[in-house]
Amino acid sequence: MDEGMDLSPAKLQFIEDVGLYFQQYGLARIGGRVLGLLMLAERPLTLDAMATTLGVARSSISTNIRVSVRGGMVDRASFPGDRRDYYRFASNTWDSATRVGIESLLRLRRIADRGLTAMAPVDQLARDRLTELADFCEFMTAEQQASLERWRERRGTTAQTAISALDGYGRRP
Repeated sequence: MDEGMDLSPAKLQFIEDVGLYFQQYGLARIGGRVLGLLMLAERPLTLDAMATTLGVARSSISTNIRVSVRGGMVDRASFPGDRRDYYRFASNTWDSATRVGIESLLRLRRIADRGLTAMAPVDQLARDRLTELADFCEFMTAEQQASLERWRERRGTTAQTAISALDGYGRRP
């Protein structure tokens, strides 16, 4: 079994705060706590290390880490000669989260378009609502794409120097 991380009370509170933050948006609190822990981790962690550190069942970590990997917020890693999977906070987490949001809006737009196709001309109230939904999705997609480009520009100029000074695991080479 992996040894957990030794965290100060302030770091543990940060992890709990991240859990509560993401819980309000539908992610399980433990999923948010995992994200908080990985934000602080200086090296990739195994499921066992995360479970030990957070004092929860490994199965709970496993279930929630899959959601974060699919969402692009966590990357899976491996090391030669070690059969275990390791996980780290993705270096492009906020970029990935924004892309997931854009993809979600595009899916919703397609649903609205199919709904409009299914409506008869006399279904004016429903047509108006679906037209507004499609317009909203189009607007928000454009806004998020523009925000993502601005984020990438900002990230490239403000963080690239710091990132290049660190290896992929948050340690200086």
